Amino acid sequence: MAGRGDLVGEVIAAIQGRNVRGIVLSGPAGVGKSRVAWEAADRASANGWSVRTITGTATGRHVPLGACAQWTDDVGGGEAALVRRVGEAMVANTDAGRLVLVVDDAHLLDELSVLVVQHLVGSGAATVVMTIRTGEPMPAALSALVKNGQVVWREVAALSPEQLGTVLAAAFEAPPDADCRDRFWSFTGGNVLFVRQLAEQEAEAGRLAVADGELRWGGDVVVSGSLAEVVESQVGAPRGPVLEVIDTVAVAEPLDRRCLALLAEPDAVEEAEQRGLIRITGDEVYVGHPLFAEIRRARCGSARLARLRGQVAEAMDEGGSAAVAVKRGLLWLESDLPVRPELLVSAGSAANSLLDFDLAERLFAAAAEAGIGPRAHVSRAWTLFMMGDGDSAGDVLAQAPRQGEVGPGFRNEVVLAASTALWATRAPQQAWQIVEEALRTETGERRAQILVFRANQLALAGRTLEVLQTLEQVDDRELDPYGTAMACIAACMAHGELGQLDQLASTVAVSAQALASSIEGAHLHGPLTEVHASALAASGRIADAVAIAQRFTRSRDGRAAAMHHVAQQILGMTQLAAGDLRAALEHLPASPDPSSWIGRGFHAANSFPRFALLRAQALARVGDMDAAERTLETARECRPPAYHYYDSADLIAEAWIAAARSRFGAARSLALAAADFARDHHQWAREVWCLQTAVQLDDTDAAPRLAVLAERVGTVRAAVAARYAAALSGDDARELDAVSALWESMGDRLAAADAAAQAATSHRRARRVHAATSAAARARQLAALCGGATSPAIASAELAAPFTNREREIVVLVARGLSNRQIADIESLSVRTVESHIYRASIKAGVTGRAGLGGLIDDI
Repeated sequence: MAGRGDLVGEVIAAIQGRNVRGIVLSGPAGVGKSRVAWEAADRASANGWSVRTITGTATGRHVPLGACAQWTDDVGGGEAALVRRVGEAMVANTDAGRLVLVVDDAHLLDELSVLVVQHLVGSGAATVVMTIRTGEPMPAALSALVKNGQVVWREVAALSPEQLGTVLAAAFEAPPDADCRDRFWSFTGGNVLFVRQLAEQEAEAGRLAVADGELRWGGDVVVSGSLAEVVESQVGAPRGPVLEVIDTVAVAEPLDRRCLALLAEPDAVEEAEQRGLIRITGDEVYVGHPLFAEIRRARCGSARLARLRGQVAEAMDEGGSAAVAVKRGLLWLESDLPVRPELLVSAGSAANSLLDFDLAERLFAAAAEAGIGPRAHVSRAWTLFMMGDGDSAGDVLAQAPRQGEVGPGFRNEVVLAASTALWATRAPQQAWQIVEEALRTETGERRAQILVFRANQLALAGRTLEVLQTLEQVDDRELDPYGTAMACIAACMAHGELGQLDQLASTVAVSAQALASSIEGAHLHGPLTEVHASALAASGRIADAVAIAQRFTRSRDGRAAAMHHVAQQILGMTQLAAGDLRAALEHLPASPDPSSWIGRGFHAANSFPRFALLRAQALARVGDMDAAERTLETARECRPPAYHYYDSADLIAEAWIAAARSRFGAARSLALAAADFARDHHQWAREVWCLQTAVQLDDTDAAPRLAVLAERVGTVRAAVAARYAAALSGDDARELDAVSALWESMGDRLAAADAAAQAATSHRRARRVHAATSAAARARQLAALCGGATSPAIASAELAAPFTNREREIVVLVARGLSNRQIADIESLSVRTVESHIYRASIKAGVTGRAGLGGLIDDI
């Protein structure tokens, strides 16, 4: 009864109700209405009710009182007397008003059995629970019980996906993963009978099993004979023209209604629809039940399937949506028609636009084998590259014919060879040389496309100004839409690093227009969203960054299997910027094994290192230092050698790990080193963020540089960071309070928490106890909202003594149990100086020596 508890409750309520005499459960075959009726009857029996059951059958409906045979006698009399005596026999030995009559398949009852039911319900001798199949005529006498309100009517629908998940979880004592649940729903439509038969078959075959606490379903469905018999017994066994209609729909469902009209007899289509063997929704035609479609495809011979696919492919119009183009290409490929390489290439391009790289590779491979010049080979190699199989891409490219149209546009053999060297074989110098040699000889459109690739190489290397200088050499009119989108990726990276938000916005608009006209550029929505959201977050427009990431995760491209993990990571990136550590850790890559990402395609595999750096940072900020260090190490091991544009992110992650380990001086040095790298590479917006981090770690020397950047960059983050640094270096507690509020309004709750904690310490130095207490409480609240954030500032905000920043750090290290020598090494001080700080801190706190200081901070 998993998933049917509410329905059973309704039936029990109808049995026990005073205003009605029963309930009718109506629904398609197999939805479980009979099972619900029996369950309700069993529960009623357990509560003292007597239960009688009668069942209508196809053969019994022609036998008078056939359904009530066990209560009949051989005594003669008219029909009325017979009905009365059967009713009396059924009521015998029951308590008055406590009889439940279960009538299964009431539409199959013979006329006299119908009168028995009507007599028992009408006289008040029994409460009835009837089941009837949808679409079957209900006997008039029983229908009258519903019309006069004595019996209520309840439609029983198939299980919803959620209810289906509950059923599977109850059966296998483990919840199904999303793919398992959704596949069961698509195959069974929520029909309980089919769910049970399919689950038993797949479990016995070993394809359906519990792994890591979840029910998982792997492999393709092979419909067994027993399952086929169950389904066919429910839907019937069509013959002749009707079967031809069903099989035609089955090989291409959903089939365009116009195509079916060209291929099938109108009378056969109408009969198939009337019998529920097909269903027509708008302009699309489906087989009446998904499992029946599987059965028909399995039982058609290969020759019949090939003929039907060819007929449908020829009937389909050329053009249309990408999905239609893919379907036509696949049907043609699997038909008995002669191969048309041009059609297969078009279908492969459409499959790429839908991010179905596996299918695209198959279509391109067939086109290449049929012989269409180098284009099919290059397209196939590019698709293999996007699947993350750079080695195979190189092999296919080497086999391509050397004459004929190479194309297509940006995705030409030069760019593909350089891409393979850059990412697949991790040989950036080789990739640089390939592009350099091509630029010496290529002209026109080819040169423009290759220059765009060079701009992307420069962007990855962190050579920001050179990116824009290179793109200035490109005539946009010589780029195909794909090349335009690739140019926009490099330009967005550069504009974002320079803090040029107006140029960023216009470039994003150009990319959107280009992608709208590029059939194979769908996968570029991911990297464009990433660089756009990253630039907005770096500038301080955090809410906009989160909104863009959320919109992408909900889009068709973001939900596609090839881009799903990337979309989730982009969202995690923006959530970290917003200070939502729990959400960030949920979406940033959790797998400790980067090899597990290789099979998810090029974008997922190559995005793993940079998003893993962000995860390391998030882990450090929640105090999980060990996991943070492992994640940072993994990210460094698998990062591509050409990627330098996020070197500062690597240093920032290490800085927060050092801070979590209470290596305060090292943490500040690492943050400042990250800022230096960003400055040297003209990554001014990123430099602002790095210097802000240094200030959060109590650096008091960043104010002058941040003041310069606030003027140069002009972003919200730069302006607030400059105020922040000035307030900390001036020990201005009230300004730190104001800056904390600004960080929170901007959406950076982590910085807001750190600034509030620093304000608390500053207020204490100024002997403003009430203000210090309020600031510390605000820091605690913000840290909790961030998901349990910690930092040196937050950890020591509760210290009541008016310590200097240096004394505060030393107190924390003393509380951790470090010796004076260890503290001296960490703080880059002499042991004598450390002893002096401990002495002064003890006096300020009113405690005695190291032991007293160690008790000032709990849970270090």
